[in-house]
Amino acid sequence: MAESRGFPVVDGVPPGRALLGSRIRELIEASVCAGGDADLAAAARQVEAVTAALRAAGAAPPLLLAALEGGGHLSINNPLEGPGNPLAPPLSWTHVGPAEVRADVLLGAAHEGPPGRVHGGWVAAVLDHVLGRATAAAGYPGMTASLTIEYHRGTPYAVPLTAEGRLDHRDGRKLHATGVLKAGDVVCASAKAILVHFSADRFPVPVSTSDSP
Repeated sequence: MAESRGFPVVDGVPPGRALLGSRIRELIEASVCAGGDADLAAAARQVEAVTAALRAAGAAPPLLLAALEGGGHLSINNPLEGPGNPLAPPLSWTHVGPAEVRADVLLGAAHEGPPGRVHGGWVAAVLDHVLGRATAAAGYPGMTASLTIEYHRGTPYAVPLTAEGRLDHRDGRKLHATGVLKAGDVVCASAKAILVHFSADRFPVPVSTSDSP
């Protein structure tokens, strides 16, 4: 296993890890929507057995990077885009470039807040992550110092969504970025953020600067 600035790097996303993340993601959705006739106690015992087996295999640091073909890295266990993390929707990047980034995302019933709508915290998390990607793609990786979200209308779940972000301008170490989350052509939420640029020598930049299929 290679390393990048001290972080473990693998050649591509391990299929087993991505498959496990996907199956647990499906389990979460199924458990949230389970009907009254389901034997939940039996299901819990099965999940407990699988959890014990995974723990018995030993623990590893959660930050695991996969080298991307076009350059940069993907954080396999990232909670927004990591295919190995069941918490991640995950975001699927359709374009990553120096002027703008764009990702498709599908949120489900497990992300529901108001009836039939995505919880606002998940909307904010998606936009925060996209703005971080945008500044990194422009060559200035940073951490969020402030984030302002405007909720224009409820964001539906189980509907394909598009998240877009861009770096508007830089003021020294301060990075000003904006983004939107859309359902079709309808803007559900928009965001403005100030991020603080940090040295790429300290952290890997998990982003490709080319279109991503």
